[in-house]
Amino acid sequence: MKKTLSFIVITIISLGTHNLFSFEKISTQELFYSYLKNDSNLKDLTIEAEKAQLALQSSKIDEGFDITLSTGSVTIQTLGDKSTLTVKSAGVSASLPQASNLTLSASSGASITNWDFANSNSDSNSLSDTKLNLSVDLVSSSSLSRKITLLTAQRKLTQAKRNLQKQALQSETDFYTELKALLSSTSEIITAQTQLYTDTIEFESIKAKGYSTASSTYKLAQMKVMSDQHDIDSKIRSLIHDYLLFYKKCGYEITLDQDTDFYDLIPSDLPQVQALSIEDFETDKYTEIEEALWTYEINSLSRAASKSFTLSANGGYTFNNSTTSSNTIDTGLTSTIGGLNLTAGVSIPVQGGNPAYTFSASLSPSTFFQNSITKKTNDLTEEQELLAIENARTNFETVKVDKEQELQDLEWNKQSYNESYTMYQDLANQLETHYKAGLIKESEYLSALSNAKNYKVKLISNLIDFIIYNNELQSLFVAD
Repeated sequence: MKKTLSFIVITIISLGTHNLFSFEKISTQELFYSYLKNDSNLKDLTIEAEKAQLALQSSKIDEGFDITLSTGSVTIQTLGDKSTLTVKSAGVSASLPQASNLTLSASSGASITNWDFANSNSDSNSLSDTKLNLSVDLVSSSSLSRKITLLTAQRKLTQAKRNLQKQALQSETDFYTELKALLSSTSEIITAQTQLYTDTIEFESIKAKGYSTASSTYKLAQMKVMSDQHDIDSKIRSLIHDYLLFYKKCGYEITLDQDTDFYDLIPSDLPQVQALSIEDFETDKYTEIEEALWTYEINSLSRAASKSFTLSANGGYTFNNSTTSSNTIDTGLTSTIGGLNLTAGVSIPVQGGNPAYTFSASLSPSTFFQNSITKKTNDLTEEQELLAIENARTNFETVKVDKEQELQDLEWNKQSYNESYTMYQDLANQLETHYKAGLIKESEYLSALSNAKNYKVKLISNLIDFIIYNNELQSLFVAD
């Protein structure tokens, strides 16, 4: 009874439409597939699953290898036939977030002075501050942040697929619930017919005793029969409306009237499903528990990613460093300690000379206090998440007891209905023989037959109850 995403999509796109036709009995499976095809919720959730798949692909691109090219700032000055071209900070940068935010970059400045277009020459050409740089995070939250982003996107896709699968189960449940309602109404008509036969027997008995047609006893008995017939006619009209609406939802236009034998419309092809047990499912796959565990897991990663200390290093080579007027080897460290930001670097001339040191620092005292509050808030939130897991497990134990009892009740009803149907059907068969032999009146035979039909309807409804039970049980757990 488990439904898959591919099954739902194939079902939605493969079924055709149905035109107006003279009514004939349609298989339950065909009705169900048509019902699914007309379910707008399934179509909407199918689209949502496709959007979630695209969002995941986008996240993988954002968090994967990245390269950026830049022209920098280009300035052109013209004077007669000559122009001066200046380029600042042109460069290329490539990063690999999954490798500790490893980044390789190159940048340069250039100038061409008094370029003569006619002679294709210039007074001077120069490159300045051409840099090659490699940086990497030694202590940071970048790797965890990337993991959280991808896990969140993957979760959204998983949830979209689960929503679609659960809607498929819900749609089947809705279909069989509506079908069961039709059977229930049919049973009510059969019960009303049984009452009519009982009252008819009583009315025939009164007539046989010679009561006058003007007597109150005769009139009351006659009115009971007439009232019973009116009740049956009213129920039939209501059931016709419900059948038309149900088939409309399945994409069919049908025609029924007061003479329709609704007992003949009772499906004989319902699948007899094997009842599932709640023991067949993993406890941690119970939706409430699984969601609580996921929330704790992803939030734990987020808390771990919220670092008050970070450290990154960089190293590179600069051609014609404007600071030292020479080629230099560069290295540096950047660190954050709470609200304190520190940067230190050194540029060492390749051909000798004095190195250039760079230092910077900034302080935000309030950040230390905010970090302390955030830490305490996170601790309280973690307690709540662990409590939610505990509560979910407690709720599961309650649901487990309820579902085990529900299954026992369904099994008991199945046995009880089957025994009653067999008993009334045997009685109806006996009375049919007596009726044909002229030993009893037709109404007595029909009364017994109605009871047999009623329990036949209950048996069919019981099959539906098992289908609904399985669907509801599966919906309590997440799919693998």
